[in-house]
Amino acid sequence: MNWSAIDLSEHRAWVLIGLSALVFCVPVSVYVIGSMLGAGVQFPLFRYQDTYMGANVITILRDLQYVMEGSITGRSALMPLFWTAGTLSGIAGLVCVVIPMRMRGWYSPRRSGFCLMGAGVLYLLALIAQYGPTFSSSGGFAVPVGIPVFFVVGWLVWSGLLFPRTGRYEEEISEQSQDVSS
Repeated sequence: MNWSAIDLSEHRAWVLIGLSALVFCVPVSVYVIGSMLGAGVQFPLFRYQDTYMGANVITILRDLQYVMEGSITGRSALMPLFWTAGTLSGIAGLVCVVIPMRMRGWYSPRRSGFCLMGAGVLYLLALIAQYGPTFSSSGGFAVPVGIPVFFVVGWLVWSGLLFPRTGRYEEEISEQSQDVSS
């Protein structure tokens, strides 16, 4: 099978969708609770943590429920809020790329890239809200392992670096559609 640049640009929507969806599979942070009372891995939609009381999978919705019930208060209550906003921004970025190109007003890889980078910023703010600007506090520490992936993928989608000729191709299509409408 011969994969040329033309073949790849014909399938650019699938490549962009794959990149945008990939970020939801990458662990965003690895954290330790207190003085090794527990540890966990946080993904965009859930976190897995193992403590002295056992292993748990905690979804975003469960975290929000803990905040609403008052089980999580203070500085720690900000983390699920920023995390949820980051996840919603990432989902918005995925939706902006998934929408077919025929819907000119909605299809925007640039908007998608911006949303993915925004999700990375919101995840970073969530970790800062929980652990402080050094990602370390008396409550534990976190290592933001996946946040750079959000910035890199968002920039690749936003910049059009993967498909440099597509911008000109889209301009030609829009000029042709204007000629037909006039």
